[in-house]
Amino acid sequence: MSPTGYPVEGKVNVAGPPEDALSALGLTGGLERSIWFFEDLTPGIEPDLPLLSGGVVLRARSGKSGDFTLKLRPCRRTQLTPEWAAGFTDGNGFEYRVEQDWTGQRRTLAASSVIELDPDLIASVVSEGADADTLLAGKQREFLHDCGTLRIAFAGLTPLGPIRATKWKNVPVGKFDTNIERWEVADLDFLEVSIRSETDAERRQQGLETAVRALGLSIDDDQESKTRRVLAKLARLASEDAAPGSS
Repeated sequence: MSPTGYPVEGKVNVAGPPEDALSALGLTGGLERSIWFFEDLTPGIEPDLPLLSGGVVLRARSGKSGDFTLKLRPCRRTQLTPEWAAGFTDGNGFEYRVEQDWTGQRRTLAASSVIELDPDLIASVVSEGADADTLLAGKQREFLHDCGTLRIAFAGLTPLGPIRATKWKNVPVGKFDTNIERWEVADLDFLEVSIRSETDAERRQQGLETAVRALGLSIDDDQESKTRRVLAKLARLASEDAAPGSS
């Protein structure tokens, strides 16, 4: 376990063209999904990306199946009430987990509530202007009420995307069994290698970085999260589209 007592998802962002890394890993195909995030794009507000800046991530994923995630990251242990201090599932498509999120020297705690959804419902929200409030499950509302620090009117949020995501599971990298995920949107293209650790997280994280480099790949030293980079890009594109005279 990590020093907080929670499991760790350790991540390595690979630098350079993803095609080079995929070739080194011997990967083709993969499971494709589309990802949307939801943000408040009210003009003139500070900080920009107020939900993300306030530690709230709202994400919808759609492919053969769909889900909606309400995540608090970074999250303080002291904002998690006893009911939400540890992960659980309810047997009805709802999952809640608390884990450390490690990338480079960045260490954050993340608490995620996820509900399985029909991809058609997600499509109606992101492409037909339906209310994003329809995506939330009752348990997610409880989680936000009990542990969140922001008040959010979901009807006023803007869906940002889609991001093309491709994922490969159980990929051997050195001695590690990893997940590989690629995100593509506009001129951004990221490849991430991740592992989950219940024990010896620091040693395993260092070992993963060594194993990635042993494939002849470089590690991206940019400490800004890929979620923030992608959201910033999508928000700029949305603002440009909304500007007078844009077509």
